[in-house]
Amino acid sequence: MCILKKQSDTHSAKSVIHLSQDILSEHTDQTRRSDLRIAIVSDAIAGRNGVGTFYLDLLAQILPHVGAAQLFSPSDIPDRTLERFALPLPGDKTQRLAWPKKSTLYNQLDALDPSIIVIPSLGMFSYFAFRYAQIKAIPFVVVNHTDFDQLLSIYWPNWLSRPFQNILSIINRRLCEKAVGIGVLNDTAEQKAKQNGARSVQIMATPLDKDFLTHPIQPIDGAINRAIFVGRLAPEKGINELLHAVHSLSAVHFTVIGDGPLRDKVQTAANAYRNLSYLGWLPRKRVREEIDAAHVLLLPSIYETFGTVALEALARERFVIASEGCGISKWPSLASGIFTISRETSLTSVLSDICRQSFEERDRHARKSWQAVREFNGKAITDWLDFFYKSILPRTSN
Repeated sequence: MCILKKQSDTHSAKSVIHLSQDILSEHTDQTRRSDLRIAIVSDAIAGRNGVGTFYLDLLAQILPHVGAAQLFSPSDIPDRTLERFALPLPGDKTQRLAWPKKSTLYNQLDALDPSIIVIPSLGMFSYFAFRYAQIKAIPFVVVNHTDFDQLLSIYWPNWLSRPFQNILSIINRRLCEKAVGIGVLNDTAEQKAKQNGARSVQIMATPLDKDFLTHPIQPIDGAINRAIFVGRLAPEKGINELLHAVHSLSAVHFTVIGDGPLRDKVQTAANAYRNLSYLGWLPRKRVREEIDAAHVLLLPSIYETFGTVALEALARERFVIASEGCGISKWPSLASGIFTISRETSLTSVLSDICRQSFEERDRHARKSWQAVREFNGKAITDWLDFFYKSILPRTSN
């Protein structure tokens, strides 16, 4: 466990107070004695997208430090004992919005007997978790992973998106007012949560899959000629800019992993361009293997709350190109080694520049982020344990 204490970050206008190792150990011991049991109830399909993988990684990291922790969510193959029915997600038929069987979900929660509930999404799983927390008088925290205003404005016309934005705003405000804490992944989300009346807001670091940290790293040797994109194939992910780079840079081979509403467009491009391979959706181990086989990861998203795949690529000591709209660019220690797409540049121009740089030049720039990843992961574990512990203090002190 990292030793963390109060310190000033010269790259940030804010000072962050971390727990020292002694205090964290004391908290962990008390948490063990009180048998801290964490229920994470999410509408995201487990392991399928950013939110779905986020909590699998988090659980693996914190389980040794708590009494129990469990994820309740739709699974990739629908669990008919838990899901009553499901509808395609608006704007993306590759994902679904599931309606759980309330009695089954509540029985599973009863079996865990949680001391805190985590709600990281908006949907019927989250709604029933909210109601369960109120009925049982269990403290709950909300974690904001998605900017729904951004997504709705991309997928729906204004006359349709505006009413839904207003409804979601009301729901968010109610959750913020009732939750004992709000976890966010960047400064913008922090400001929105405070505007919605949140009592306590904390910016949280993102945990990593242990395989990305422990598997031996294969160093890059020679020219940069293999690029990879991993993510949902959707307009906000910069797919059009990605395909433009494929067209413009024939000397670079591109690999695309993922699924989404633009899948057919990517598949058509893969059939037309010899320097593009489309592999569809892959499990995490295969994703890590494909990142290891590449030289540079591309994240040209218009907006990204954080961008976990970029963190994973940094952990594998791969070069990362990310847009200014990605939340990972707001973390100074990580952003210092990322090649950024600004308003004045493009994915194609930034990738071309990297290909022309010497190995020493590229390595010197990227190593700043490579060296920060493990410290960042330690911070994530500490932050989350601290967040959960502080959230139950009012209950355990009664």
